[in-house]
Amino acid sequence: MIQYREQLWQRTLIAVGVELQTLCAQKKSWIAAATARIARNQLLMHELYLAADGPAMCCRCQGACCACGTHHFTLVNLLAYLIHGESPPSPNFSQTCPFLGESGCRLPVARRPFNCVIFLCEDVWEQLSEQQQRQARHLENILRRQYLMFDKHFAGSSLHGLLIRAERLDGQALLAPPAGRVAAIG
Repeated sequence: MIQYREQLWQRTLIAVGVELQTLCAQKKSWIAAATARIARNQLLMHELYLAADGPAMCCRCQGACCACGTHHFTLVNLLAYLIHGESPPSPNFSQTCPFLGESGCRLPVARRPFNCVIFLCEDVWEQLSEQQQRQARHLENILRRQYLMFDKHFAGSSLHGLLIRAERLDGQALLAPPAGRVAAIG
C-alpha cells in the first residue's frame, strides 16, 4: 500500500503541475487569491490553538489526532504550493500522517489541510474562552466555505483528500471542471 500511495502521489503531483501550467491567467490568479485567503484564516485559527497552549497539550498526548492524517492533504493544499512554483515536502506514507515528522507537522500552518487546522481537541477547546470558541466556530465555517469553493471549480477538489479524489478520477484531469459543470472563475 505504501508503494502504491507513493506512486499515486508522484503521478498526481506531476499531473496537477502540468495542468496548472495550462490554466489561463485568470484561473491562476483566482487560485492565488483564494489560497491566500485560506492561509490568512488558517493562521487566525492557529492563533487560537496557540492561545490555548495547544503545543504543550499535543506534546503530552504525542499528537494522537495526527494518527488520522493519511488522506487529509487536499488539492487546495497542493495548489497553495504549486501556484508559487514550490513543492510540498515529500510525504512519508509509512507514517500515520505522511507529513508528520519528528518535531510535528512538516507543513506550514498556512498550507496544512483543513481537517488539521480546524481540529481542536477537547483539552484545547476547554482552554478557550467562550468568545474564542465562537471565533473558532466562525473561522471553521469560513474555511469550510473557502475549501468548498474549489470543489465547484475543479474535479480534483474534495475535503476527502487529494489521493482519494485522484484515485476516483482515475487519470482524469484534476483541474477540469467537475462533471456536469462549467467552471467560471472570477
